[in-house]
Amino acid sequence: MESVSKLGFGERLLAYLRERREDRGVMANLRSGLVERQHRRSWPLLAAFNGIGDHHAARVVRTVAGLYATHPKESASGDFGTTCRALLGDEERQKLADGGEPGPVSKRFLHLLAAEGNEIFDRVASLGLRAKAHNDSIPIHYERLFADLWTWESQPDRVRERWARSFWAPRSKEDAA
Repeated sequence: MESVSKLGFGERLLAYLRERREDRGVMANLRSGLVERQHRRSWPLLAAFNGIGDHHAARVVRTVAGLYATHPKESASGDFGTTCRALLGDEERQKLADGGEPGPVSKRFLHLLAAEGNEIFDRVASLGLRAKAHNDSIPIHYERLFADLWTWESQPDRVRERWARSFWAPRSKEDAA
């Protein structure tokens, strides 16, 4: 029952973010939640979502809100492993298919999966910003990201395994191209 209420919590946060998507001032203050020395600027906006402080829940809220404010392009499916896989270039994708040495994105993804505790937030933010900067501006499934980051504290291996399957599982269409 607790996870259902927490997912409702994430949905409320995302509804709030979507409603304010065009407000440049609000989005600027929310982006500051990703920067350690500036994250207090996001507190007035995120207080209603438990976004104040350095505890796990506040870090989840600030990370998702900050990423959304920076990169509001959303996906309705997949997870963060899917997002990271989309960052792969053709050469690195082929190396993965052939079982070769990991390339730069694969190494960053492995670094993400190795995160312990609060390390996950900066690593997710870094790869999320890379998704925004990608040529095609790769979308992020924010509801799933919120739920996965929320779960990270109690079940990090479950999240790691889900993301790893999404990143490394063969894709017949994609890998044939």
